[in-house]
Amino acid sequence: MKEYINEALEKYIEKGTYPWHMPGHKRQPIEAVQNVDNISKSRENFWNGVYAHDFTEAKDLDDMHEPEMFIADSIAEMKKVYGTFATYMLVNGSTSGLMTAIHATCHRGDVILAARNCHKAVYNAICMLELEPEYIVPDYVSMSWPDGVGQNEVGAISNGMSDDGEDDCEISEMMAPGDEDDREMSERTDILGDISPDKLELALKELVADDRKPSAVIITSPTYEGVISDIRGIAEVVHRYGIYLIVDEAQGAHLNFMEGHETAMKQGADIVIESLHKTMPALTQTSLLHVMNPELDERVRRYLQIFQTSSPSYIFMQSMEKAVAFGANNRDEFARYGRRLEAFAGKCDGLRNIRLFRPDASSVKNDEICNACKVFDRDEGRLVFVVRSGTVDESGQKFTGVMLAEILADRYGLIVEMASVSYVICISSVVDSADSYDILFNAVAEIDGNLGYEPDKTDRQELDIISGRRSAMPPGTAWDRPVESVPIEGAAGKVSGAFVYAYPPGIPVLAPGEVVDRQAVNGIKSMIDSGLNVAGVNDGYIKVLCGE
Repeated sequence: MKEYINEALEKYIEKGTYPWHMPGHKRQPIEAVQNVDNISKSRENFWNGVYAHDFTEAKDLDDMHEPEMFIADSIAEMKKVYGTFATYMLVNGSTSGLMTAIHATCHRGDVILAARNCHKAVYNAICMLELEPEYIVPDYVSMSWPDGVGQNEVGAISNGMSDDGEDDCEISEMMAPGDEDDREMSERTDILGDISPDKLELALKELVADDRKPSAVIITSPTYEGVISDIRGIAEVVHRYGIYLIVDEAQGAHLNFMEGHETAMKQGADIVIESLHKTMPALTQTSLLHVMNPELDERVRRYLQIFQTSSPSYIFMQSMEKAVAFGANNRDEFARYGRRLEAFAGKCDGLRNIRLFRPDASSVKNDEICNACKVFDRDEGRLVFVVRSGTVDESGQKFTGVMLAEILADRYGLIVEMASVSYVICISSVVDSADSYDILFNAVAEIDGNLGYEPDKTDRQELDIISGRRSAMPPGTAWDRPVESVPIEGAAGKVSGAFVYAYPPGIPVLAPGEVVDRQAVNGIKSMIDSGLNVAGVNDGYIKVLCGE
């Protein structure tokens, strides 16, 4: 048999592209962070090492599901690192953790209050338990842009940030602005902001008044774009009503080791799920589930037995332990990582038509606009480059986030995590070197310098594609109903029979049981026209319930 997978991956490695996406190890051994010279040798010995360290539950070995020996010791150490009542290794990724958390806090037919921008695994759990979901939708965030018109004039950029994160780069003026060019204006982005405790309490009051008190609240923080909500304030509200709080912190596994951040565990959440593989030097599919509320632990253990494989990978367990140990024992590396990020963000402030998303750094003076530009907190390691509406390339064609991603890949060998209509996401990690940031900045700055801004071409339709859906029935009920395929344009007024979402990140535009309105139709068409990977659409058709 020909080894198609191994051959394809070897060819991909030979291309020499750089991953500005997960997993956080960036295809390098952890030793690379400490500048060890035998990286290539480590790669050559990869398969020998994998086979030699792949074990199962045999004599003198331990069982992840019922640990009594060295796995139990490792988990005990992890509990100390994170300050939890219980911590569990997840070899089936954060998906299994989200499934477990919802099943542990809800019973069949219960009401759950979920942030609309939750991962698709949350919606699958809602279907499985036939829960009645109510959604809370974050507001879109605005950011500031130069009020002047014209193309950038990007100056030369010298090489390098030092290894300790200090900014050695000298950048000549992006342009010589006059007073007019110094003015900035605010424009709404397509990025969802945080969820405030006040907004959450308002939603809870309405549900309780309708005798529909949720069993659990689940939110995502940080979001895919790095937006962090006030978990401490939210936890106080939720617990006041006697409700459990689940936080999907999958995108923030590194925050425990970063200066200036607190994890959701420390802020009062009952269950927290973290994806080590996203931002820590760990293998894909490795995650952790943290329990802070002791009364939930028994149910968590029960459902982990269901949603995780009975043959957990020792390779994954070793990777998780190695990643957590690295974080706990090398906090100075994360401090240097933070300084590299700060220096990188400072250089990006000079960009004009492609800007780094920094909502808490707005220079707009108007209070109302400033509030729209703010979020509670953000993960500075999530590098989101927003393309200004009205930006055009040298031919006068409208420039999009998808186009930016393609140029970064094809011209510079830089592969982003996700491309949306108006922005791209790059995931950084402690593994990224100072040189990596220089290469990324130089590429973005060069692209930005070849773009122009034509305000008469903004023609922007601020589509709110995830809020406002009306539910005809719970998703779990619709899930088992007969479906038919209809053209997107003719689906308005019908009831969705499947999920429709752009992946990544997997946030549904439509869930089963929701009425397909014109807003959803326009949103789906816009995503497809922009070149996004849209699941739930086949050749322009989506699934709707028969006879509904």
